[in-house]
Parts: sequence; C-alpha cells; structure tokens
Amino acid sequence: MADQTYCETTFHYHDGVTGSAVVSAVLDGRSADAPDDFHRCGFTLVEHRSAVTDWSDQQQIDRLYRPELERFAEEFTGCDTALAFPAIARSMEVSQTTPDYGPIEFVHSDFTDDYRPMVTEAGRPYRSLLDPLLAAHGLGHDVVADASRLMVLQWWRNVGPVDADFPLAVCDAETVPSDRLVRQMLPYYGGLRLDFEIFAVRPPETSDRWFTFPKMTSDEVLVLRTYDSKLADEGRAFWTPHSAFRDPHVADDPAHRRSSIEARALCIWS
Repeated sequence: MADQTYCETTFHYHDGVTGSAVVSAVLDGRSADAPDDFHRCGFTLVEHRSAVTDWSDQQQIDRLYRPELERFAEEFTGCDTALAFPAIARSMEVSQTTPDYGPIEFVHSDFTDDYRPMVTEAGRPYRSLLDPLLAAHGLGHDVVADASRLMVLQWWRNVGPVDADFPLAVCDAETVPSDRLVRQMLPYYGGLRLDFEIFAVRPPETSDRWFTFPKMTSDEVLVLRTYDSKLADEGRAFWTPHSAFRDPHVADDPAHRRSSIEARALCIWS
C-alpha cells in the first residue's frame, strides 16, 4: 500500500533569527507504510488504557499515571529501572498562565548528547528535577552515574477532542542527519531553572518525512525517543524531531482546542 497523505501544512524550522516556514506533506501514521521499527525511526503509536479518570487532576496523574508509565517503559525497553517525571498538561488554556505549556510550533527534539552529562555531573540545575525522583524510589545517584545506558522516552496523549487544531507530527529520525541539528540552550522551562539543550532543526533541501496519527483518543499514546546514550555512542540518530501543526481539516474554533498530557521517563540500564 502506498503512503497516504493526511494533509499539507506549514512547519517552522531553524534558519537564523526569523525561522523558516516550509510547506510539507504529513502522512497518515495509521497507514500500512508507516515506519514500524521504533529503534530506527524513534516513534510508535500504542494502545494504553490508563486508570486515570480525570486528566485535569494532577494528583491523580501523579498517583496513577506515572507508575503506569514506569511499568510501561521497563517492559517496552527492557531497562532495569524507569523514573517518570511529572506530567505536563499542554493546551492554549494552560499557556495563559505558563506560556511554555502551549502547543510548540517549531521543529525540535527535546535533548542533545549533553543529556548524560546534564543528569550525572554535580551542580547541573537539571539535577534539581531528577534527584527527588531518585530519592522517592529509594535510589542513590550512583544508579544514574554508573548506568551502562540511559534513554529518555516521551509519551504524548490526546485528552481533548479527537479532531484537535494543533496535533503532534513526528519525523522519521534517520531521515534527519546530524548536520541539520542546531543546539539551543533553554535556561528555564515551565518556570524552573533547568539549563538543558534541545536540537532545533534546519530546513530540508527537499522535504522531510512527517507522520501524524489522526483522531487519537485518550486510550492511545504516541511514544517518542528523545535520547539514547547507546545510539549516541554509536553515532546514530537518537533524536526524534517533532512539532505541533495547524491541521487544515479542523475548524479553528474553541470546540477543537487541543489538550494533551505529555510525560517523560528516564530509562536506566545497570
């Protein structure tokens, strides 16, 4: 079966100060020709029913969802330990009080090869986010410092209308070479001092291979890999470029406003 084009839309790439808008086709990730090798392409859609009944209840998410994701990560990757970070509710409404939590409309991947130093070196601000998670699990920092491999998984779950105005698109990781990646430091995120690097992405010479998964429900999650020390050491793509995009099939009105829950876990191998 040939690839099925879902739509054409505009993606915003890194190109100096002003950025570069590129019109690209977005393929239907539910089609038979979507990539099926997670370790190569960096993403996959899975069914995942949660015990959470109210996605606006942060306490319920912390109590139920984060342990679910840790179990999922350990089974999915085969790692020895997984630590889920606090989940982020992302929507236009939330962005009114926390601007970082609106839909992100530029092509990026969340971490660079600085991730391992960031979570192992003393004095790095990101440790203020990680160390309490280790303590809550009864673990010392040596578990991370001595790990043979570290991976970051991210889950994107649609908890709003299935026809969302700014859903997520993901790009086949191995089709984006490292010479198109641009390091950018984010000192703060969500009001926290973290000092972490992301990869912005330069525009392609022709076009990138973008996928989306239309009509996602709250019983599905899009899993992304945003760091893997093993792939980094091998010189292979550990990044997964992604971006929110304006869906031309969806009316621009409040009934279609996107609402998503995003969560990350650090997967640790002894």
